[in-house]
Amino acid sequence: MKNPLLFFILRMLFGAMFLASAVLKLLPLDYFELVLMDQLGLSWSVIPLFSRLMVLLEFGLGVAILAGWQLRLSIIGSLLLLVFFSVYLVAQIASGNGAENCGCFGELIPLDGPSSLIKNVIFILIGGALLWKIELAKKWRLWFIAPILVVLAIPGLFLAFPMPSFEADADFQLDTALLERNDPFPEDAIGEGEKLVVIMLARCVHCAQLGTLISQLEPSEVEDNLRIIVLGKPEDVEYFIDKTELHDFHYMRSGDSELLRAIEGKFPTAVLVRDGEFISKWKGSAVNIGLLSTHLGLDE
Repeated sequence: MKNPLLFFILRMLFGAMFLASAVLKLLPLDYFELVLMDQLGLSWSVIPLFSRLMVLLEFGLGVAILAGWQLRLSIIGSLLLLVFFSVYLVAQIASGNGAENCGCFGELIPLDGPSSLIKNVIFILIGGALLWKIELAKKWRLWFIAPILVVLAIPGLFLAFPMPSFEADADFQLDTALLERNDPFPEDAIGEGEKLVVIMLARCVHCAQLGTLISQLEPSEVEDNLRIIVLGKPEDVEYFIDKTELHDFHYMRSGDSELLRAIEGKFPTAVLVRDGEFISKWKGSAVNIGLLSTHLGLDE
């Protein structure tokens, strides 16, 4: 194979994949950070920086390959990254979590573990072919564009997506004080009696499914004991409530990043509170309509 046009097309495809992966992780960046926390178990103290460095790495590799800058090194780096993530995906699939969105292309293009692994294998083969015929792959380069874009991207990213800042006395402990910071929160939210508080994310598919099931309950039977907190932007929460038809229940919107970190980004999360004291906590798939029915007394 000595067709330089073919390898030019493969180079464009290979670089565009990394560039698209970087850009889509920003839409929104919060979602990618949740994936990092949930699937990699990273601490919230390092996630904001790690997520931005990952985006910059993929962006840098993408533009370097597209422009043909340090092409051999860029392809080797990209292949190592693909192999690393492929090993991780295999482990994820083997553990039974392959159905979750891996976050490779952010929230806009969700890919489960097997789909992402197939994508990685295809691009590993493309990258291997480019490395094998590196001289042909170097045809038609504008290498000087890449370092300029990379240098501009670093301050641009941190200006567009600044690092989150917290007060020195930031509260990352999940307690009644943190829950009651949400607005509007009724005075009798969780301070007296037994309350089940369900915390959901407006952009979470599983939360939307749970919310739809909750909406089928009789509000008058659970309104004294059920409180719902939905995290997200005002327009996202409004859409979530409309879609799930939760208007008749006690719900609150929250944009509190401290609450997000206190529940470690696990959605949905439910906590049972009795007279202001936390009794039990559940997260993920453990939070279902059966659990809610039991603790709301609907099974009696």
